[in-house]
Amino acid sequence: MDYLDYFNDNQRPPPRPERRLLKDRSNPLNDFDDLHFLDRFRMSKENATEIIVLLQPKLSGDLATYKVDFYEYGNFPGVIGCIDDCHIPIKCPSTADAEEFRNRKNWFSINVQGVCTPTMQFSNIVARWKVSTHDSRIFHNSSLYGQFETRQHSGILLGDSGYARTNFLFTPYLHPVRPEQQRYNQAHMLTRGLIERMFDVWKNRFQCLRNTLRFEPRRCCIVIIATAVLHNFLKQCGCPDPDIEDDDDQHVPIVELANDRNGLAYRDAFALQHFS
Repeated sequence: MDYLDYFNDNQRPPPRPERRLLKDRSNPLNDFDDLHFLDRFRMSKENATEIIVLLQPKLSGDLATYKVDFYEYGNFPGVIGCIDDCHIPIKCPSTADAEEFRNRKNWFSINVQGVCTPTMQFSNIVARWKVSTHDSRIFHNSSLYGQFETRQHSGILLGDSGYARTNFLFTPYLHPVRPEQQRYNQAHMLTRGLIERMFDVWKNRFQCLRNTLRFEPRRCCIVIIATAVLHNFLKQCGCPDPDIEDDDDQHVPIVELANDRNGLAYRDAFALQHFS
């Protein structure tokens, strides 16, 4: 996963000199005995280890199962994940770049990108970008994009028209004309609906994500990532999903990005092959 993408020194902007922090290189699992670990972190070492496992890369494993499960759900072949973004509200930052966190609804937020599995768990999350950053740029600068570029994953992602089309990220037709394009869109919409449902479940499970996170942006990103880890943990433990409330973070109509001809050709050929 990209749970720690925010902390990747090769991808994030350098910290401001006046606020540079030293990295904590201690290992609490080794530094504390069982009793002191439980007292300090309110969980056992075994519980902590289970959560740490959730931080390991998941998208590259068990992809055949993902493809089968996604196809059984939405009849869209070859899918290993659905990608989308959502806004998590934060208080107005006390920094010079505060206005770059103000969204189109006039409140401040972090732009969070997620990829979901067929069981509505996070297989990838990036929480480190200001709301002014375009979805396609977030994906293009993520480690996940590089993994697809170097063919580490065999399969495709489904995203909305805010993403640029590639041979591994398929978007819907804004104006489907041919029958196969219409069937493609129907399967695309049904399958990609899983990530919208995952975001709703995640936010309702952790109400702090619907209310305003009152930390500075970097700490807000840590909280966001931590709740995503816990969401996966609870899903894997069989914890029931909370009731879904209406989400007021609805997307505005999207104008399709200018894509290169290769991306258009891949989508057209795919629709013709699988939805004719």
